[in-house]
This record gives sequence, C-alpha cells and structure tokens, in this order.
Amino acid sequence: MKKLLLAYCIAVAILGFVSNPIFANEPTNNTGSFPKSFKPVEFVPNEAVLSSLKHSGDKPLAIEFKILDSLANAYSYFTESQQPFVYIPELGKLITIKRGYWDIDRYPYFGDNTKNNLFVLTSDDWGKTWSEPFLVYKTEGMFSSLWARYPSVYAFPFEDDIAYVYTAPVTNGSGWIGFVNGVYFQGSYFPNYSYMFNWDDGNRYGWGGTDSRIVGGMGTDGNPFAMAVSSIMIESGLPLDKTSNLGYRRTIDFDKWEITIPPQWQSNVFRTPQSTNDSVRASAISGFKYGLDGKLYMAAYANFANTSLDVFTFGVSVSTDNGKTWSDFDIMPPDLFGSYLSQYGLNDSLATWGLPQFVPISEGNYYFLTNFNEDTNRTFRPWDEAWHQLAEVYKENGTWGIRKIADLTGYAVRYVAPTNINQLGEESQLVRTVDGTKLVAKWVDFTDVQIGDTVYKRAQHDVFVSVRPLDNSSWIRIKNVTNDLDLDRITWLPDQVPNDLRDIPLLKLVSIPIEGQTDQEAILRQRSLDTVPQYLLLGFFNADDILSVDEQTSGSSGSDATVVINSVYPVPAERFGFINLDLSRDTDSKIDLYNVLGENVRNIHDGIIAAGNKGISFRTDDLPNGNYTIVFNFGGKVIAKPFIIMK
Repeated sequence: MKKLLLAYCIAVAILGFVSNPIFANEPTNNTGSFPKSFKPVEFVPNEAVLSSLKHSGDKPLAIEFKILDSLANAYSYFTESQQPFVYIPELGKLITIKRGYWDIDRYPYFGDNTKNNLFVLTSDDWGKTWSEPFLVYKTEGMFSSLWARYPSVYAFPFEDDIAYVYTAPVTNGSGWIGFVNGVYFQGSYFPNYSYMFNWDDGNRYGWGGTDSRIVGGMGTDGNPFAMAVSSIMIESGLPLDKTSNLGYRRTIDFDKWEITIPPQWQSNVFRTPQSTNDSVRASAISGFKYGLDGKLYMAAYANFANTSLDVFTFGVSVSTDNGKTWSDFDIMPPDLFGSYLSQYGLNDSLATWGLPQFVPISEGNYYFLTNFNEDTNRTFRPWDEAWHQLAEVYKENGTWGIRKIADLTGYAVRYVAPTNINQLGEESQLVRTVDGTKLVAKWVDFTDVQIGDTVYKRAQHDVFVSVRPLDNSSWIRIKNVTNDLDLDRITWLPDQVPNDLRDIPLLKLVSIPIEGQTDQEAILRQRSLDTVPQYLLLGFFNADDILSVDEQTSGSSGSDATVVINSVYPVPAERFGFINLDLSRDTDSKIDLYNVLGENVRNIHDGIIAAGNKGISFRTDDLPNGNYTIVFNFGGKVIAKPFIIMK
C-alpha cells in the first residue's frame, strides 16, 4: 500500500484539473435518464385527520426508528442509480456511504464535515451497532471544486485489512463534471478524478448522468481491483449515434483508473436517439453486481438495436474475468411487455415502465423489479381509476417472464425543493437474501384511512414489502412494515438481507424537525430536500411471517397443458430471434431450430417452462442466411413454426 500512497502524492502534485461541465445547464440534482411515470401529489393531510389518526389507537408503531447519523440534505441517498447501502458477506459487514455532515452538535457544518465530502459507516452485527463515520473523500486541493453527490460503496478484504472503494458523480455548482473514484485503506484515502477522455474512434467523450455503481475484489492474478460503471456521452452530444455508450472505470493499483467502452456496450448496440436531450438516450444502467456464481453482471435498460420493436427493454451482460471482458447482452423479448399488458386491456403504447432494479443469482437466472403505469394521457381515464402495478421481470431456466407483485396507487410525494419531484418515485427496490434463496421487494405507497364512516384518500404514506422464495412461483403476500403517521421517504434496504428475514435493517431520511411545529407543518418540512438538514434513521423489521401465510406451490409439469405461441420474430432475423408464448401450467419443453436439410442446428430450450406468459431469446448471428423451422415439443405435443435468418 506504500506504492499507492506515493502514487497518490505524485498525482496530486501533477494532475491538471478541467472545470468545464459536460452539461452546463444540468442541475445539481439527478433528474434521471428517462421520464418518470408516477404522479406527484402534495400530501399534507389536514390537522383533523392527523389528530384522528394519532389518537385512534389502532396504528401501532411497526418500526422504532432511531437516529443513526445526520447529513446536510437529502441528496446523499436520493437516486435509484446508486448503491449507498451494501452487505459484504465475506466481511460480515453492513456498509453505508453518505455526504457530510454527521453529528451536528459535536461537528458543526464546516471543515471536514461539509455536504461535499464523503463518509463511510460500518456495522459487524447487521446494523445493531455502528462505527463512527470516517472520512473517505475530502474536497481539498485539486479536488476543492469537485463536490460529491449520490455516492456508492463496496468493500473487500485486502492485505489482512479492508479496502473500501467508492465512486460518486461530482458537480461544481453549475453542472455535472465527471466522477470521483477512490479507495480508503488503513486510515488513508486515495481519490481519483474521471472526466473527459479520447476514445479509439477519434471522438472525445465524457461521463454522462449520475450512475455511480461500483464493485471491487481480488483478481485471480492476486491484484486488487475496483470498477465503476456509468453511461458515456460524446462531447457536445453529437453525433446522435454516439450518445448511448456504456462503459466502466477500472483500476488494479488505485493510482490510475483505466476507461473502457466494451464493444458489447457501444452505441451501435442500441437504437440511435432522435434528440441531444440526455433524457432520450437509448441506454441506461439498471444494475451492476456479483452473482452467487462469482460472475459480474451488468444490467441495462435500453432500446436495443436488432430487435423488432422500437421499445425499451432489459438486457444482461456477463463477465467471468472480474470485468475485463463481457458477453453480448441477453435481451428480454421486447414484445413480452405487450403480451403481459394485454391481460389488463392495455398494450405497450398505453403504459409506461420505469428504470428497473436488478438482482442476479447465477447465469441464466436474474431478476428485475419495475413499476408499470397506465398512460392516462392516451387512455383518458382518471388516474385513480387507471392501472398501476409493481412487477417482477425475470429470466429463469432459459425463459423470460413477468410476475405481478402488487397493485399501486401510482402516486409519489411532491417535494418542496428545486426539483419538486421525488426522483425515487415509488422507491421500489429488489434485494435478495445472502444465500440467494429468496427475493424481497420493497416500495412506498399511499394508503386510504377510514375514520368512522369517512374514508380519507391517501392519508398515510408507508413502506411495504413482499417476499418470494425462488422455489415458489408467486409473491406470497404484502406487508405494511411501517404503518405509522410518518412520511416515509428516501428509504433503503441493503442489497442483501438476513437469510431468516428477521431484523432486516431499513434506512430512511427525515428533515430535522423544529420544536413547536404542528403535525401538518412537520409533514410539510418533511417534504423539504436541500433546504434543511436531515436525520438518517435506522429501524428493523421482520418479514419471516410473510412466509407462513398463504404459501403457494408451483404446478407440476404435464402433457395436458394448453400452449399458445403468440409470436416468433423478427422475420427475417439478424442477430437475435424471440419467441413469445403462453402456458396454462408448468410444462416440460424442448425447442429446437432446424435448417432446410432437417439438421438440428440449435437447441433453444430444454427443460421446464413455468406457467404464464413467457419470452425466450436466442442468437442467430452465427448461423447462415436461409429458411429454418422452429420445432416446439411441449410434453409430447409438437408444433412447428417457419423462421428466416437474413443478415
């Protein structure tokens, strides 16, 4: 580590600083890469309702929150495109990263404890006790104009100690100007700055947006490494066919972070957007994590080229060598959304779905969480009567599918702040147990409250969870885990939770109250973001009781299943083929591709396909042009469909 310290000192002495922002007019809060589909509402219940709820006696406190820390404003945890709360199994540590300040009384808002610096807190007992916050990044010297926002953190064992790695987008007050990346090791921190760079195609690029996901570990060569993924934008935003690159910053010595745009993530993989506005770029990152198999998974929410439909869908790229090389995207069949929506009388032009949350388990098995909302601008229905849903999109055993988790109101809190919108929407989050046997979905939503004969619409705002064991095909039930009068906002579960689903830690932010405020004034203050300091609260809840109620089991396979093949597309195909089908029950299935000579040139699927609407994707770019036949065998029932490949 002495080499690292020396390298850092040299870098500070010689590295130049570029101050021009990539997007000069971009605000210092993250507006997200894609338009949000929730509907913001004011949420300030009248005093009579608050008083009635407070004294009704039937609203026991489900979680007792305690103050863990304080910070300057809510923009430390305020984006779905970061990972500020993680569990590291090999260390047995729960870790969170946030911006200053901490402990207002002992450490006032100056010096190290400013809102532009970064601090890490750790716990060895799932959050019951915590370390004092320790400084991992400070705006000083060449970094004095690089104000950190929306940080992400990871950690791994190194040289009989722990290396904490982090990344965060930075602003100078007028726009996003890149990222800081760094490591904290043995009491010292070593930051690095990533901004504009020249790429092999002769163009100049910069880091776009505020994605700040990061991982780290020990490579097979014995060297430590860390890497952070982000979207990449060409300088000035033109030409448009260069605006949708995804890439990473990777280091093995924490002195220099090498920038790479893998060919599998380059702009030509995605459709070209039609505007220089970053909100219509054709790709965004929805997750970057290790699977239980030790592989790295990067999930994208993107408008992939070489698919038949001009819609955003999900794709997963995998690395087996700690991020040095990556596979092509495994793309969810793009018409799967339309098929799923059809059961609700909608199609993909009449509904929206948001940037998903992502959990990988092992190759061929990964999961997304997304929010659907009916587009009432097209259906002309009142929002309260429209369709809003939280759903799981998954790839299991070779097939894609969608499962409903919960119906939602579709509303989110409107903030009193420059953005006046909750960037986290319904704050949906998908995590897994440490052993990878269960998924946990978390979200916030409004609930109606009845007092006497009167029903007050959206009078409470609570945190909800549901659980699905991976050997169960259904989400079991929904649990309101807060069920109190607080305005629950900016809530976070760690990326992994205890296997027994007990004492699950939950973070949330509250605006530090003012003594003597009324309940109504307190809620209005709770909607403030950057204008008032915040408390970081920690509470615990149990979800094991969800498993004991209404458990369901998957149906057994059989030859009496009803099978409908909705579509086989595109025709002709270039790089990918997609199949969309419906099964009435779990079915033992075999799908093969034959050429005109009757030769089996590709097995597309072999195994159980679960009941419901399913999608299957397969590669075609390595096969010669020509006519083919796809043969489906469902428990002895054989169906043949023509297929054409033309590149």
